[in-house]
Amino acid sequence: MSEELKLRIISGIVMAALVLIITWIGGQTFAFLWAFIAFMILREFNRICAASTPFMIRAASFLVLALIVVSWLLGDHKTATVLFLAGFVVLSIWQYIFERAIWSSLGLAYAALPFFAMSDMRSDTHNGLIVILLIYFCVWGADVFAYFSGRTLGGPKLAPRISPNKTWSGFIGSLVGALILSYLVDVAAGFDPIVTFFVIMLFAAIISQLGDLMESAVKRHFKIKDSGTLIPGHGGVLDRVDGLVVAAVFLWLVSLYVAYQQGSSNDLPTVFVNAFLKP
Repeated sequence: MSEELKLRIISGIVMAALVLIITWIGGQTFAFLWAFIAFMILREFNRICAASTPFMIRAASFLVLALIVVSWLLGDHKTATVLFLAGFVVLSIWQYIFERAIWSSLGLAYAALPFFAMSDMRSDTHNGLIVILLIYFCVWGADVFAYFSGRTLGGPKLAPRISPNKTWSGFIGSLVGALILSYLVDVAAGFDPIVTFFVIMLFAAIISQLGDLMESAVKRHFKIKDSGTLIPGHGGVLDRVDGLVVAAVFLWLVSLYVAYQQGSSNDLPTVFVNAFLKP
């Protein structure tokens, strides 16, 4: 085993343990964790796109994110949502007029939407804990199986122009790993797996891999190897959560849609559990 792989495994285990402990605690502690992650995502995204995003626009995106996070943590979710939508539109128009680009608003969405999703889906309920664990283990299973199956089996490249190291064997392995670990969480939580559960988790796994490719495409566009250096063996925070955040947002939006269709007054994790985990 190479030293790089050892470092990657050790730092991965430490990070996972810390995140799981905070997720178990829940509440504001969990929300603060994802607020920190949101700011790190925006910081690293702005670093990647610095060549096309002036300092004032990057500073404005941080200010908007700060107002969003504070409003949400104070319990004013409507104001946080309005601030996000207004900030996204204004930043898009501002940067497009002067730079013919919208990287700043994309960075804001990349940071704020996962914060909304994870905070909303956790809630202080047992179902919230189950749903967040499903998101974690689905994506972690996808990442781990993709890494080892890709390195072991090799084969045709998945998207050589975007990420030369990714293979179709790794992609298929990621789907297998995601379903296995999601199934284990489902059973451990006391549910009997149903078809819709496997379908939704399969889509989440596919979207997580697309999120990984999306971040790789942005880095390749700006000729950046890693989003940061905070995590030994992994690069930056964004490098580590690129698939997780898009999968979380996907499952959050699905839950919002189901709640709307059902006219449900339940919290979102309960809506998700009733729709996809209980027959």
